[in-house]
Amino acid sequence: MFLTTHAAIGALIAQQIPGQHFLAFTLGIVSHFLSDVVPHGDTKQYKDYVSGRGVKKALAYVIIDAAIAIYFILFLFNADIPTNRLTVSLGIAGGILPDLLVAVYEVWRVRGLRWFHRLHFFFHNLISEKKDMTLASGFAMQVMFLAALLNLIV
Repeated sequence: MFLTTHAAIGALIAQQIPGQHFLAFTLGIVSHFLSDVVPHGDTKQYKDYVSGRGVKKALAYVIIDAAIAIYFILFLFNADIPTNRLTVSLGIAGGILPDLLVAVYEVWRVRGLRWFHRLHFFFHNLISEKKDMTLASGFAMQVMFLAALLNLIV
């Protein structure tokens, strides 16, 4: 899933439990793994990245996704939405943390994160290794999902 999608899910969860900072963070992490089980079209892109064929393309997607996630968070905190900002911030942080840890492992090969990398891809590949969709379909599905989440959040 896109960072933006994980951030939106974390924000929505946190809105439901205002003031429950630790729970929002924890449920944000859990939601990341559960939502990554849903095929979303990036399996081939990751394989191309690992093989060295699609490094620039993968980095471009990550940079664009991170920029959109930042704008989403700025929008969320500048909209007139009654919410506990700290709880929502922690829900968002929990929602995106697994991908950030995977990125740290991918870039610097931090040995202590190898187990986490494996855990992340266990969930990520649970279904998509067998049956994934195209990147375009995954993109379209996540845009529709984000629109629905924004409708619930705002």
